[in-house]
Amino acid sequence: MHRAFRVAAGAAAAIVIAAALWSGTPAARAAAIGGPFELVDHTGQTVTEESFDDRYLLVYFGYAYCPDICPTELLIMGQAVDELGGLGEEVQPLFVTVDPARDTVEELAAYVPSFHPRLVGLTGSEEQIRDAARAYRVYYRLNEPDEDGAYLVDHTSYIYFMDPDGDYLTHFVFGQGPEKMAEIMRRHLD
Repeated sequence: MHRAFRVAAGAAAAIVIAAALWSGTPAARAAAIGGPFELVDHTGQTVTEESFDDRYLLVYFGYAYCPDICPTELLIMGQAVDELGGLGEEVQPLFVTVDPARDTVEELAAYVPSFHPRLVGLTGSEEQIRDAARAYRVYYRLNEPDEDGAYLVDHTSYIYFMDPDGDYLTHFVFGQGPEKMAEIMRRHLD
């Protein structure tokens, strides 16, 4: 498949996801994002959405081999949590891989501490990742590997903010700074 077509298809999928996020009533949007999941954290423990009870979740789907957007967004997530001061303890940042073949428990254990001490990396089987991504309305697609076997993954780049009951509150888009994220989260935490 030609790269231009793949990029166009990815852009079209992102538009559909954005339309789903912004259309309808707030209640309809909230009901459409999030849900149960069962994954493995970067320490090897099986976790579900209930493992983080009583915590707000800041959820980002990406992959550790991402050359630019994922590390930037994870850094901003950590800075936003720190910007909240003591309220930040109520927020659990999560990084869910969309590339479980490469993002093993060991890989995530080495990767996530670089961004925030409380960031939890989550991986699982391809089916578990697909189910979690579907629940959060996340688009992702692995590109064809190059001659060295390296590949990129196209994916949605939203950071979701969920309440302790697992209900969608809002999302943040690429390029929002940590101060703005913290300001918006603080409104829900106060």
